[in-house]
Amino acid sequence: MCSSIIAQNNFKSLRQFETDISTLHYNNSTSTIICFVPDNVVSHKYSFINLTGQALVGSALAVGFSILPFSVAFVSALSGKSTETFQATLGILTISSYLFGAAVGVHWVAKSQNSKLSFWGTVGYSAIGGGFGAILTTILASHYTKIPAFGGIIVALSPIIGSMIYASFISDWPQEPQKISFVKNNLTQNDIFEKSKLFNIELFRIKL
Repeated sequence: MCSSIIAQNNFKSLRQFETDISTLHYNNSTSTIICFVPDNVVSHKYSFINLTGQALVGSALAVGFSILPFSVAFVSALSGKSTETFQATLGILTISSYLFGAAVGVHWVAKSQNSKLSFWGTVGYSAIGGGFGAILTTILASHYTKIPAFGGIIVALSPIIGSMIYASFISDWPQEPQKISFVKNNLTQNDIFEKSKLFNIELFRIKL
């Protein structure tokens, strides 16, 4: 039995296996060889439907989580009775709820195809995306008196994009080895020896 972890080394492992067998003492007994080659290098990616679901559900939950603190902040601002500290607290709570809701939505959908996806990793990259959105807002505010619509859309989507980037390119995926078996009955060690030879050289010949 032989094994290889890296898929690119499968051929090398089989050749080494044949070489090792050929060094054994030759006999004419037959045997059966079974070689299991696990392949852990598997390309993982989400389906188009899953990616679309991540974007839609992430956006929906981001708005859903933040709508309550935003509504409270909006009503209290209209009343004119709230303090600046209270408004700042509600603003931070609104942004935090938006970032958290985006991560929850992306994680919820992506988890169906990647059971190893980290929830807090998704939340962390949603926050990173939100930080990028804040930097972009500052840059746009310094160049425009009113932030353009495309800039506002990018800022709003930055937490969802950050979460999706983590889920697609950074997070771990479950490792499920693919087992490939090779079975050849009635294989003698002489067969393996002949198969493993690269060339024959005649060193000398005796004529009688």
